[in-house]
Order: sequence, then C-alpha cells, then structure tokens
Amino acid sequence: MDFAHLSAIGSLIGTISIVFVYFYLYALYRERYIGVWATSWIILLSRYVLFDSGILLWKQTFFGLLIYQMLIIISTLLYVSGIYNFMNKPMNKWWLYGTAGISILIIFFNLLFSSLAYKLLLPLFYGSFTGIWIGVIFIRYFKHQGLGGLITGYAFILWSLLSLTMPFTITIPWFAPWGYVFGGILRLAIAIGTLMVYFVKTRTDLITKETQYRLLAENAIDIIYSYQLFPERKVEYISPSVLRVTGYSAEDYYENDALILKLIHPDDLTLLTDFVKNLPFSIEVPLTLRLILKNKTILWVEQKCVPIYEENGRLTALQGIVRDITVRKKLEHMSSLFDRMNLVGSMAAAVAHEIRNPMTTVRGYLQVMARKHEYQEDNDKFKLMIEEIDRANSIIREYLSLSREKLVVLKQCSLNGIIEALFPLLQADANSSKVSIKLNLNTITELMLDENEIRQLLLNLVRNSIEAMPLGGALTISTSLENSKVILAISDQGEGIPSHVLDKLGTPFITTKDTGTGLGLPICYQIAHRHKATIRISTSQEGTTFFIYFTPQIS
Repeated sequence: MDFAHLSAIGSLIGTISIVFVYFYLYALYRERYIGVWATSWIILLSRYVLFDSGILLWKQTFFGLLIYQMLIIISTLLYVSGIYNFMNKPMNKWWLYGTAGISILIIFFNLLFSSLAYKLLLPLFYGSFTGIWIGVIFIRYFKHQGLGGLITGYAFILWSLLSLTMPFTITIPWFAPWGYVFGGILRLAIAIGTLMVYFVKTRTDLITKETQYRLLAENAIDIIYSYQLFPERKVEYISPSVLRVTGYSAEDYYENDALILKLIHPDDLTLLTDFVKNLPFSIEVPLTLRLILKNKTILWVEQKCVPIYEENGRLTALQGIVRDITVRKKLEHMSSLFDRMNLVGSMAAAVAHEIRNPMTTVRGYLQVMARKHEYQEDNDKFKLMIEEIDRANSIIREYLSLSREKLVVLKQCSLNGIIEALFPLLQADANSSKVSIKLNLNTITELMLDENEIRQLLLNLVRNSIEAMPLGGALTISTSLENSKVILAISDQGEGIPSHVLDKLGTPFITTKDTGTGLGLPICYQIAHRHKATIRISTSQEGTTFFIYFTPQIS
C-alpha cells in the first residue's frame, strides 16, 4: 500500500472520528444541533467513502459530478443550520438564497467548462467560506470555554483554506496525498477540540446549575433537606432556613442526627414512627406533625419528600421540603370553631326560647305555692328550686347569646370610653378575689361597636383572667394602635393555659372550671366575629394575654 492510499485512509479516519464524537455527544445530551452536525458529517463521510476513495467514477459523468458537488453543499448547509440552532437564533434566510444560487451556478459551470478544477471551484469555495465562518463562530462563541474552542475554530479555518486549493492540487500527484494527510489531521483536531469544548461546557453548565440550585435552596422560605438512609442514617443537607423556623442552625443538625427526633411533639412520635416503618409507601401522603422549637413554642409543619434509589432498587435517601403550616392550622381551627359556633347558634335560636317559656311558668307556680301556708315548712326547698331554675335560665341566656342571628346595633363609639365606664364594676369583682386591675389606655381611633356586646366581651374575659389567679395577682387592660388595627389586650399572671386545652379553646361547653358552662369564651369569639375582629392568645407559665384586633372602618 503506497503513501497515497495511506493518506486517504488517514483522512477517512479523521472524518470517522468526528462522526463518532458527534454521535457520542448526541447520545449524551440529545441536543438537536448536535444531531444536525452528526448528519452533516455522515454526508461528508459518504462523499469520502464513495467518491474520493474511487469506488464511484464520478469525475467522468455529469450526474456523478453533480452528486459530489451537492453532497458538499448539503453537508455545509446542515452544519450552518446546526450552528444557528446552537446559538438559539433563527437561520438567516440569505443562507438558503445563497445556497440555491450557488447550486444553479454549479449546474451552469458543469455545462460550460470542461476543466474539473473550474467545476469544483464553486462548491469548494462555498464550503470553504462556510468553514471559515464556522471557525470564527467557534473562536468567538467559545472564547471563555478554554482551549477547545480555539482548536476547533482554527482547525475549521485551516481545513477550509486547504479545501480551497483542492481544484488546483487534486491533479498534482505528489501534493494530493499530503492534502489528504493534512485534511485528516485537521478533522481529527476538530473532533478533539469539539470534545474539549463540550466537556468544559458541561462542567460550566453543572457549576452554573449547582450555583442556581444552591441559591434557590439557601434563600427558600421552606426547609429543603436531603436525608441519607443507607449505609448510615444522617442529614446530608439542610437549608439555612431551618434556623429561622426551628431556632437551630444547619450545623446543629449535621453534628447531632438525633436532634430531629427531639423536636417532634411527644403526641406525634407515633406518626413519625409509622411513616418510617411504611417507607416508601408512606411518602405518597404528606406528613403533618408538630415540632417543639428551641424557644419551646409549638409549630405545625408539613413535609413532602421523594425517594432516592440505587441501581439495585434499594432506598438510600429521602429528599424533600418541610413547610411551616402553623398559620394554615390556625385558620383551619378558627374556621372549624366558627362552624361549631354557628351550629350551636342555630340550635340556640331554635331551642332556647322553647325551653325558657315552660321554665318561666314552673318558676311562677313555685313562687305562688311557696306563699301558701301549708307549704311553709318546705320553704327552703322551694327557694332552692327557684335558685336552680334561675341558674338554668342564666345558662340559657348565655346559650342564646351564641345565636348568629342576633341583631347587632353598631355605632361609632370609643372603646376606651366603654372600658372606663365598666371599670368600677370590673374593679369590684377583682377586689373580692384579691386581684388588682390596671388600665393602660392609649390614644386610638373610634370604632363601629355594639356597646352591650363589647361590655359582655370585657366582663367574660376579665372574669376568666381573675379566676385564673386564685391566689391573687395583677390584671392589665390595655389598648393600642398598631398597623392600622386597634388592639385590646387583657393580661393576667396566672399559670397559663395547658396545650391540650389551648387547642380546643373557644369550643362550646369546653371548660376547666368545676362550675363553668363552657360558653363564656365561645360567646367572646362570636362577639368578635360579629365585629369582624380576631382573637389571638399568648400564654406561658408567667400568664396569659388575650389580644382582640379590631379593624377600623374607613368612612
């Protein structure tokens, strides 16, 4: 085998290398432009195999020469199309117009000239010009992608310049083999440079995406985590937002894997245990539970996660999001509370009057019978029965206050004025229980209020606060203006409200008092609801504060 054949084989190997590289990249990334480039190089490879190798005698026939020329044109145009797709730009229409014009001129030159050099001049000039343009694009577009872009760009330019000499050197016996050798080397350089470009591009894209995801995770409001299950259980990653939510930093969780279990509310540990036992099926439903934070407050959270498996199907990790749903839980509780109060209110409206009427009759007859001489010995019994009926009537009266159909008469008035007018009565109740009351009334705007209902609200809350301090203490009634809302606050120094009672606070007939009816707070909630106000509670072992937020109406 002589040098000419070896050089042709070397040139073929260079082209095959490019085809292999582009198909490898397409299989790896599935990018459209890489597939277009791979198709372009296959067309060029078919030209080398069928025509340049001498299998087909294309130089002696009109159609053989035309096919040879069109293969150059088509492969070049496809590569240009891939370049535009790579740059996310629409292909310039002048490339199509120019290609059509060149094709017509090629046919004209084939008919007009007999010299092979002139016949090949137009397609090779078109291909070379395009190759130089592609080389410039690679150099400019990948100037920040390292050495690969420069190698590919300059190899395209040199190969294009070499191709320009083909019509004049193809008939020179000593130069043609060297042309194939140089062409093969340059195509091999293009393959190597392209691989370098895409390895650098892939690394850059991965770094960029990792930076984006890290920024997203580290600035997210929700907690993003990755928990490894195998070979050992540990926290692989947890976002910085965990400090704001739980009071513990991410480093605390990395250092102590058991910290997560310590935060779980004791009543919800069984939920977590069931969740872990039933993995991976349990992840289909979000897990909702309570956490006891560093400051000892309770937080409702909801966590959703996805499983991470090994190739053998073993579950190795969980990645997910933990979201604070405390506000949602409070809204659900308030909605449920209002639904229950409305139900009780409907019952009150329908039943209370029917009960009071016969009881009033019974009380009247008892009073009449108690005056008769023959019943004087049972006077104490009649008195007891009348007191019990009066007590039942007072309960019914409170029960009737829950009626949502109750007519409310709102008028512009001063909340401070109502408190000051009621203060002597409140003070008398407090003094009898060794409790001191202090007023802290600030300047606030007037509100649309029903005075009688606000008095009842104050009486109920103050009496609850007094009863929360059986050994005496201080009670403070204050008003303030904050964020365009008027706030009424009633604070005591009792032992606080237990958590199991706090969750059900405001539910009718729920009480911690031996003689209580459980209707005082539900009535307060209903009064607040009718005034479009909200009640919030802050409680601890040092005392409890009820906050009532009123929204002034804008006239």
